[in-house]
Amino acid sequence: MSKSKYDTQKFFGIVVKQDASGQYLPDANAKVNVWRTGKHTKGTFSKIGQVFLTENNRFVAVLHTADLPFNQRHDFVPLQRWTHEVVAEKYLMHFLSEFQ
Repeated sequence: MSKSKYDTQKFFGIVVKQDASGQYLPDANAKVNVWRTGKHTKGTFSKIGQVFLTENNRFVAVLHTADLPFNQRHDFVPLQRWTHEVVAEKYLMHFLSEFQ
């Protein structure tokens, strides 16, 4: 890989909001969308259910990942940064069942 190329992945996720207790829940009418890592994405992906921040300052929970060929990266919107937050297991299972 040349210096100008970087690893790219796409992330299927659903927009989430925190409730009063701090749990991440799906936004009303949220649908699964796709984002990708960008050259300037901050942080690193660690596991399904991890929450990231989009360039529009929306929180998204990751439901699935896939490799993305470098030359197709412009087909998807880059994410801004990874958080250390993770969706609770009980909510994640519900999200995943709807995704499949």
